[in-house]
Amino acid sequence: MKQLTNDEIIKNGVETINQYRVLDYLKKNLNIFSFEIFLYDRDTIKVIDCENKEAYFRYDKEKKEVLFLEEEIEKIDDYELC
Repeated sequence: MKQLTNDEIIKNGVETINQYRVLDYLKKNLNIFSFEIFLYDRDTIKVIDCENKEAYFRYDKEKKEVLFLEEEIEKIDDYELC
């Protein structure tokens, strides 16, 4: 899991199209710089708030929308980011 820097967030420094879609959604709907942002798997971004509460945002290809998940999910295909 890789944490994104503010510079990477501004420049959309993600590794997959689905991560880009999630990051774009987060930038439009949250004060993104108030959170720690992590690339979790190829479809999911993990967000941690100032109270250390975690949330997961995943792009659903079938629904073509970003889903909010409050609990940790299994990584797809053991995809690891470098």
